[in-house]
Amino acid sequence: MMFRMLLWLLGYRINQLAQKSAGFKKAIGDYRVVLQFKTADGKAQRYYTFNAGTTSSHKGLHPAPTMAMVFRTPKDALQLIKRMGKAPKDKTVFIYAIRDGELAIEGDMAYLTFFQAISRYFGPEPK
Repeated sequence: MMFRMLLWLLGYRINQLAQKSAGFKKAIGDYRVVLQFKTADGKAQRYYTFNAGTTSSHKGLHPAPTMAMVFRTPKDALQLIKRMGKAPKDKTVFIYAIRDGELAIEGDMAYLTFFQAISRYFGPEPK
């Protein structure tokens, strides 16, 4: 439940940033990408579409995502997010999660770098 709500909030934040943040707009650029987030049991599913500067978020599964992040459990997903929050510049957090079996990547893994680049904008805006 908490993970599904977090995925919804992420979609809200992505759409907000795409409208208001010049840095985020530059980071997403002209990419045409669909990022799918889901749990291995399929209970939590959401995808985010980046289409040349516009964004959208939808519940469920996309028929052909560019990349999917499959979390072993919602608890693993929340733990990974906490680790990202503690060390937002640490690029190895995802690699360790993949190594430890908490996270699997389906599709084009190169877009993990894209997600890491835009994730730095997800937190609160600096004052």
